[in-house]
Amino acid sequence: MAAFTIVSLELLYAVLRPSPRQEEFDPSDIFGDPENPHLKVAVLGDSTVTAPGVGGPHEIWVTHICRRLTAGYFVELRSFAVGGSMAHNLIDDQLGPALDFGPDLVILSVGANDALKGVTPVRFEQNLDLLVSAFREQGAVVVQSGVGDLGTIPRLFPPLATLLSRRALTFNAAHERVAARHGSHVVPQRQSPVEVWDERHMWSDDLFHVSAKGHEVWGELGWRTVAVAMGLDES
Repeated sequence: MAAFTIVSLELLYAVLRPSPRQEEFDPSDIFGDPENPHLKVAVLGDSTVTAPGVGGPHEIWVTHICRRLTAGYFVELRSFAVGGSMAHNLIDDQLGPALDFGPDLVILSVGANDALKGVTPVRFEQNLDLLVSAFREQGAVVVQSGVGDLGTIPRLFPPLATLLSRRALTFNAAHERVAARHGSHVVPQRQSPVEVWDERHMWSDDLFHVSAKGHEVWGELGWRTVAVAMGLDES
């Protein structure tokens, strides 16, 4: 009972702690030489894509990836992401427009909110499976964000942070299982040492969303995964 009380108080503190209002962004843009082959990139997701805490859309991790894709493509990036979204929100609000766009490459950045807001891992995996299968059936290459270590979020403290670290592992495992079923690819979030995320400059002023430096780390990990998925040189 005491442990439950402590976790409840930690959760209440994390939710109610005052934080600055941070602008969100739409990274949709075009990149590269129009003479190159046209590559349509759709990104669906949450605030990991709308990026409160960065200086502008040019600092978002998916734009880092698209700039590197210009070595061989004229890239049209269209974002359907909405801050706070969970996997079922992507199904309800983002999936249809994204399918209509007809993307060649899809980036699905989802899972953290499901883990934080009490969705069961089973339900999350079912929703993610539906999303990935819809795009794979359309012939798109799909890259999934995976779920990093949520216990590193600075506004969380033990024991809540420890519980969320463990819970995040189960959601990342769901990403891996879905990818194995459908031939999609998962960004290896946990390849970046946990100590990296102990650095204050990796986080924005609200101590919840990552900073531009954090997006650089995500962009590098994401690029390696996209390059493998597209059969490109990672350098």
